[in-house]
Amino acid sequence: MMNFKSFVLTMFAALCFAACSDNDEGGVIARFDETGYQYSPHSISVVVEYLPTMKPSAVRVEVVDEQLNAVDTIELSKDSTDWKGNRFSMSSQEIEYPLLRIVTEFPYGEKSKMEFSQYYRLGTSRYNENSQNIFMALAASRIEHFVKKEGYSFADAEDSVLNEMSKRFGLSAYTIKTYEFPSYNIGFDDLLIYVLCRHEISDSLFYNDFKKLREYYGEKSLVDSAMAITAADAWLSTFENVPDTGSHETVFRSISRDTAVGLKNMQKDFFSQVYEIKFTTKDSVRIEKKSSKFYGECFYYDRDGYSEYDAQWRLKNPIEDTIGLCLRMTKSLAVYKDSEYLCENGSNIWKKNVHHDELLYSYYGSCVSSKNGEAVFARDSLFICECDKSNNCAWNDKYAGKEVSRKDSAIFAKYIEAKAVEKFGGCYTNGYGATKKLDELYVQCINSKWLEVDSLTYHIGHCAKDNVRGKYLGIYYGCRNFADYGAGDTVWAEIPWPVYAGEPCTAKTLKKVSRDSANYFICEKSDEKKDDSSAVYKWRKLDSAEVIPPVINMDTCENVFTYNYLKKVYDGEFYMCEDGEWHSVDKEKLTPPEKAGDICTWELLNTVKGYDGKYYQCTALNMWFAVDSVTSVGYAYRDSIGSCDTLSNETLHWNEKTSALWGCVKDGDGLRWGMVKLKETEKCSLPDPLDLSRFAGGTLNSPYNYSVDLDGTVYNFVPSLSGEWILKSIEKPEE
Repeated sequence: MMNFKSFVLTMFAALCFAACSDNDEGGVIARFDETGYQYSPHSISVVVEYLPTMKPSAVRVEVVDEQLNAVDTIELSKDSTDWKGNRFSMSSQEIEYPLLRIVTEFPYGEKSKMEFSQYYRLGTSRYNENSQNIFMALAASRIEHFVKKEGYSFADAEDSVLNEMSKRFGLSAYTIKTYEFPSYNIGFDDLLIYVLCRHEISDSLFYNDFKKLREYYGEKSLVDSAMAITAADAWLSTFENVPDTGSHETVFRSISRDTAVGLKNMQKDFFSQVYEIKFTTKDSVRIEKKSSKFYGECFYYDRDGYSEYDAQWRLKNPIEDTIGLCLRMTKSLAVYKDSEYLCENGSNIWKKNVHHDELLYSYYGSCVSSKNGEAVFARDSLFICECDKSNNCAWNDKYAGKEVSRKDSAIFAKYIEAKAVEKFGGCYTNGYGATKKLDELYVQCINSKWLEVDSLTYHIGHCAKDNVRGKYLGIYYGCRNFADYGAGDTVWAEIPWPVYAGEPCTAKTLKKVSRDSANYFICEKSDEKKDDSSAVYKWRKLDSAEVIPPVINMDTCENVFTYNYLKKVYDGEFYMCEDGEWHSVDKEKLTPPEKAGDICTWELLNTVKGYDGKYYQCTALNMWFAVDSVTSVGYAYRDSIGSCDTLSNETLHWNEKTSALWGCVKDGDGLRWGMVKLKETEKCSLPDPLDLSRFAGGTLNSPYNYSVDLDGTVYNFVPSLSGEWILKSIEKPEE
């Protein structure tokens, strides 16, 4: 329920009556009320004090009894001498009761009419003049309530109603009763009820709303809050930001049929009470009444200077919903649908596509000596404030519509700064501030100027004591503390992941491999010929060809005899250590043992293995070398018959490949398979012709005696120190 105590509702009730009554014989009978005052006969004069635009068509007086029931009706005549046409009267005549209900009629539409009634008690004067007004018409419904439903006398009812209205609307009862519509300087308090009943919209809406208000107020002495919100919405919908003649400003004003009678200015007290909002000096206040059709919209505080007197609260213009607010204490530029809009200081009107001279002056300011050399970027063009020796200054437009070349470094720097200011606004900071992307370039606010910087500064920030490392697109960067990797005090350089993570690279961690989610890094000794840094050991990112299993697993590979040509096998792939580095090996270049998966290491040094009929020996170079064909025969006997160390009294064998006898021969302290030579002596000769193959398969009686039976002749041999078997004796058969 609304309590309009904050509004002054000056309500007029100045009714003056005189009445008389003729008896059947033509005499006049005087009538007196209970206090002894004569109220009849009386004449009546009525002044209608509604809106000046509301022209009354008729006024009638209904004489009512104590229960306000009509007992007589008197039509008043319009006073033709009154130039306003709002005065009605009747000549003196008898009036039965001192209580009157005065009804004023107004036409609307083609055949409709509005009626407003109010009550008046005749006083002691025989001639009374009464002012009819909408406020006492509202009071009438409440008087009826007290008289008919609560048994009040008219006098008590009228006193109670005027007392209630005084408290409700903050006015004295006298002011309400003696209301007179002002002839000039009409205030909002004079028009409040017309606003509550939406008179600015139409007569029919106004009359229907007034009847609802009259009925509701008659019962509860309140204004329905829902009705008040509907009324506020209706009136607010008539407001526009109207251009003020002779200025660059608009005034938030109601445009309706009631504008002519003064219902035009923004009334923040009214909207504050209806919408339950507070208008402060904040930038805006939001309508939070969900039942309002303006729910969620804002009133904006549009001030001019620092005087609240010149400030106004208003809604947005339609264009401001698209390109933003234009307030009198701001200046800004906006672009919409290929058009440029200027909001200049001291104006709240967006100006479209002004000349560039006006744009420079209004938005960027005059070119004066203190601005000499300053540049602005407007409409995709560079303008520079230039002054001659006499301090005659002007904005130079020689770069208008032209590209500025990087070759002219000084002008290009101004171009970059001006373009950044146009896009991002002014730059104010001591030291290093925000970074921005400007087309394909990058700029940073440095000591209150936009300066071009590299992309790394944009993405990971300016290098500073508290910002010496960063990451961008999976690459790690460092500065200041990472001079060994090419970084400077203000220059970012790529650094390996372990350096970024703080992993040490020393003699103890040489060849250590570390990785991040995408790359591998190795700790190496610096190449003094190629590296300018003083670091002895440094991390390096491995390229894709270097990322092989023995490197990742940190298998030892040093440029020393023990490891050179050492091979490793991972998932069927072969890798070789050569000159201290691991690299892949083509399978076609592998030896048969390596292809079979046998890798020559120091643990297998001098080991001989056979593959497909050939023999290979593991050497100190960590490589298998083929054994010559003669030597291979001995290894073949070893693998087929057994090692000489495991055999006893093994006979000699004939070998076709070497055309020689083979057997176990002394090799230092042990025995091995070797080629055996037979030697004759002066006393004992080998048969001629000699067929050595016949001497194979004999009997080794002991390590010191070998005998062979050839067709009954037994040849006996003994070993010599040189490894030969000497023919010692021949046993011929008996004849």
